[in-house]
Amino acid sequence: MNTFTALIKREMLDGKNGYIRVPAILAALSVFLVVVSTIGFGATIEFDDVIKDHGTVRNFGEALDVAANSEKGDRELPAAITLSYWVMGGISWVALPFVVFFSLLSALYEERRDRSILFWKSMPVADWQEVLAKLITPVLVAPAIFLGVAIAAQLLVAIFLSVVVLFQGGPVLELWPLGTMFGTWFVAISYYAISTFWVLPLLAWVLFVSAYASRLPFMWAVLPPVVIAAVEGLLFESTNFLQWIGVHLGGWQEGAFGRINVDIDGPSDLLDLIFGGVQLDALTYTLASGQFWVGLLIAAGFVYGAIELRKRAI
Repeated sequence: MNTFTALIKREMLDGKNGYIRVPAILAALSVFLVVVSTIGFGATIEFDDVIKDHGTVRNFGEALDVAANSEKGDRELPAAITLSYWVMGGISWVALPFVVFFSLLSALYEERRDRSILFWKSMPVADWQEVLAKLITPVLVAPAIFLGVAIAAQLLVAIFLSVVVLFQGGPVLELWPLGTMFGTWFVAISYYAISTFWVLPLLAWVLFVSAYASRLPFMWAVLPPVVIAAVEGLLFESTNFLQWIGVHLGGWQEGAFGRINVDIDGPSDLLDLIFGGVQLDALTYTLASGQFWVGLLIAAGFVYGAIELRKRAI
């Protein structure tokens, strides 16, 4: 276990630009934009369906006070603030898919290209440990860092806005709906975990390509699926392969959530939908889906292939 932990740390150091600096820079940018907009435009935010009369609102503190004392304030305001924090502090999530994809694509390719594989194969470390470390780091560890950075950005925004509201004489505690904030963090973790298992066969394919391609790994990762889809379309006039990819990229949610009656009339309705058993529906649908389990078997095959290719790499 200590060896595997050391491998994870090595991967983190090797990919610190994508795993640490990218989310930190994007989160800092989002916080900076909030600060600039607050200073430059008076910190007035409209809470949809919470504030009805904006005529006497001059700044964010007054807007918050009016919202808190409105008819729907107790129900809508915590949800509106929590969702606003995700919008204001969640820019770093945009980069996560690119970081994961290109980290996997270069994971086993770069060590063969620069011949550093000769050094690492001289170490008393099994190939399966090396490959799993290169898979787990971008797929599990990196998102945990991105989530941590996003949460830190949300807290920084909340602290800054609290200072602003304090000077403006507004209700500071309304900016800290800790129950809904913690709830959304937990939901984000569970949703990402389920989505990751769904997309795992595609991620494992990218890792396999990284172990196989002697050059142009991006082309090797993209062209075979494109060719398969084109051949299927020409010969059979169908799109089953593309639909399969689409399901694993996120289309599974249509089957998991398609029967849910969605009637969103304000921020609280959105959070009620999220906390009202949606994750349980996703988990139940996932465990009952044959395509999900077949996808995991395919992913295991690609990972096994990557391990065998690395064993034979020189």
